[in-house]
Amino acid sequence: MTDKDVPAAERDEAHAIDEVVDRLADRFSSLERSHVEEIVHDEWHRLDEGRLRDFVPVLVEHEARERLRREAAPAPLDTEAEASRLVPTDEPQDLDPAEIERLRRETGLYLGSIDS
Repeated sequence: MTDKDVPAAERDEAHAIDEVVDRLADRFSSLERSHVEEIVHDEWHRLDEGRLRDFVPVLVEHEARERLRREAAPAPLDTEAEASRLVPTDEPQDLDPAEIERLRRETGLYLGSIDS
C-alpha cells in the first residue's frame, strides 16, 4: 500500500500523531523517544473504534501527556515557542486566563502576559 492508497484524512491524522510524538518527546526529554512514541501510539490505538476522528490527536496528546507526567517531570516549557504556537502571529491577542492557569500548573512557571 502506497501513500496514494491511504485516504487523506488518515494521512493527516498520522501526521498529527507524529507531531504529538515530537512535542511530547521534547517535553519529556528525560525519557527515551521510543517510549514516548509507544505511549502515544498506545493511546492512539485506544481510539481506533471511534467514528469522529477530528479530535483524536488532541485526545491522544492529552492522555499520553498525563501518562508521561506520572513517569517523569516535564522539561521547562519554552513560553515564547508555546505562545507562538497558541496565538496566531497575524492576530495578536491575549490568551484565555484559564489557558494561562493551565500552563502555569503544568510547568510550574508563572507566565503573566504572553504578548510581550
